[in-house]
Amino acid sequence: MPARGHMPSARSPMSVRNIRRIKMTTCLNVALCVDSGNVDQAAITIASVLAHLSLGPPLTFHVFYDAPPSRRSRRIERLRVGPHRVFVRYVENRFRDMARFDHVTPAALLRLQLGEFLPDLDRVLYLDADILAVADIRPLLATDLGGAVAGAVRDLGLHAALAEEAATGRPDHVFHVRDALGWDPDDFTYVNSGMLLLDLAALRRERFGERAGQLVLDHPHRFRWRDQDAINLLLRGRVALLDPRWNTMVWLLEREPRRHYVDMAAAALQRRDPWLLHFSGASKPWDSLVDIPDYRRWWRAAIRTSPLWRLSWIRLLLATAVTSVCGVIRRERRRLRAKLLSSSSTQ
Repeated sequence: MPARGHMPSARSPMSVRNIRRIKMTTCLNVALCVDSGNVDQAAITIASVLAHLSLGPPLTFHVFYDAPPSRRSRRIERLRVGPHRVFVRYVENRFRDMARFDHVTPAALLRLQLGEFLPDLDRVLYLDADILAVADIRPLLATDLGGAVAGAVRDLGLHAALAEEAATGRPDHVFHVRDALGWDPDDFTYVNSGMLLLDLAALRRERFGERAGQLVLDHPHRFRWRDQDAINLLLRGRVALLDPRWNTMVWLLEREPRRHYVDMAAAALQRRDPWLLHFSGASKPWDSLVDIPDYRRWWRAAIRTSPLWRLSWIRLLLATAVTSVCGVIRRERRRLRAKLLSSSSTQ
């Protein structure tokens, strides 16, 4: 251990430089945008982040809730996360009247306004509430964006869909990329917005929140993925592509038919060592007991977060068992009916 006299002073030039570097490159704020349908899941996302977090400055979580205070939102306010902090912020959602598309809810569009919601912050990490952290996120928080206004992971799902359509000759997503976004389907990069490292100061300077929100409101039927399309369109060429393990889309890798068209190098990396598991798409682990290891991992994290999730798991297990038994009974009835009809026709 060095002698006390050789320890760097808090006012030494080296210490000052280090402090400045930390301020510029390290983010200590995490944001989530939720509604009554996924505020409970946001608590699991937060708990999973803290369960794997290394020692360092405490984090502040900002949960934006687009409804009046409720029993569910109060539960997340009472999370015990010291020395970290959780603030539930009740906000008006200008996108509330937009129809839900697939799994994209109006609450998800609130991420477009994070610069305005957090006017005193220069940087924030946004996470969807269907993300489960399985690694320390401090390296992500300290990522240098190199002048980009955002950091994100390439959307393997869309690129896989285009590769499949090129092989099968059945275009669908091609039309979206070409007509809605106005891009060449053979030469573009599209990112997933489930995890975003945002330079809020830069986004505020260009009034990104206002422009992106108005773009979505003015063209509600043009953009298939609403805010995600707006983010890709307005920030094209200014998004730093991050390690694919920071947004591992579980459903795509495990169940989607087009998973065979995914970037194999990125997919292998995600399977071998995922850092953030993203349960993107319409199928969620809390809706069904799918026999996928990462779904079971989500349930274990949920039960550790709150005993209420154990009750949910038991109810879902019973419902699955009843559905399975009913299916067996229906199949047996059809078999017996077919046998009786066959016997009567031969007499």
